[in-house]
Amino acid sequence: MKKDHNATENKQKTAMPSTADLINMISGAYTSPLWDELRYYAGSLDTLRKLQTVIVALQECGKSAEAFDLIIALHDLTDLDVPEAVAGLEPFPDGIKMFVDEFIADTKDIMCDFEAEEAVSEGI
Repeated sequence: MKKDHNATENKQKTAMPSTADLINMISGAYTSPLWDELRYYAGSLDTLRKLQTVIVALQECGKSAEAFDLIIALHDLTDLDVPEAVAGLEPFPDGIKMFVDEFIADTKDIMCDFEAEEAVSEGI
């Protein structure tokens, strides 16, 4: 009985994550540790919200590269190494835009978690 090599090859192709999926995974893995460190250094959610607002504003103005540079600078400020997977996006403008979009989405979730934690600690 002959194996269908095309079927095996098609399965392998469909099993490969898309670029968007990979960038989503990268953002998901590295966004939270950065915000956790920033929270430690900032001391208040208000400061974190201001940083979030700047990143969102840059992205909305079409300045993905600048938003990405800010994210890299935030790593430097917190003394966190920039993950290779993130730094590797630098030569790819479309990848940077996708990463910043995902970073913003992940950040919204993280901020909700921070706010919930703060509300619990304040007894609200």
